[in-house]
Amino acid sequence: MPYKNKTVLITRSKEQSADFIELVQNNSFEIVLLPLIEFQQINITKLKSLFNIGISFDWIIFTSHNAVNYFFKTVSPKNINAIKIAAVGKKTAESLINFGVKTDFIPSDFTAETLGNEIPVLPNEKVFIPHSALSTNNLMEQLQNKNALIKTLAIYDNNLVSYSSDELSKILNKSIDFITFTSGSCVKAYINNKIHLPNAKIICIGPSTAKVAAENNLEVAAIPNEFTIEGMVEEIKKLS
Repeated sequence: MPYKNKTVLITRSKEQSADFIELVQNNSFEIVLLPLIEFQQINITKLKSLFNIGISFDWIIFTSHNAVNYFFKTVSPKNINAIKIAAVGKKTAESLINFGVKTDFIPSDFTAETLGNEIPVLPNEKVFIPHSALSTNNLMEQLQNKNALIKTLAIYDNNLVSYSSDELSKILNKSIDFITFTSGSCVKAYINNKIHLPNAKIICIGPSTAKVAAENNLEVAAIPNEFTIEGMVEEIKKLS
């Protein structure tokens, strides 16, 4: 196997790691798991009331798998049948399919910025964006510039995971060749834990994650052309 002696560090949350683990192992890489973030659902009552009191939206925009997952833990897909659905990328669209929801719009480039530029929202259309508590207002501002009427709600929080030095020593007990970051939160938790793996190449899922890495003086070896875990593995293979 060509990659058998290469080790990949996976830093995303436990609940989101299964597909990534399978993909990396199927390409014959070794794996070290170090979950650096965990998620918590918030504002359940507020979300439930929004869709129980009959507020009508023209669009709902999902910018992550987590937004999809936590939204449908509270809201029935039957309650959004007449609403147009936008997803930031194909993975988010696949998450929607799991709930029987069809996506009406996916941007050409899987970023929130491109979504905001390309989505065919009309003036005075009502748009709902369920998001992370750590999300920026950039997408909302883009849509407001199109004169859309925006309602946002944080429906989950990203909690950074901390490890003791002893725990890190036990987990990072072998040489790491690649570090994978699938969000800026993973990068921040990596820095907060004072992890130092200078010989490992860093692969970021997309430009926003890479920006956080650069802001923390981490050198990024690669960003995939398609901002997915499959794209990340392809970059790892190229660098191996």
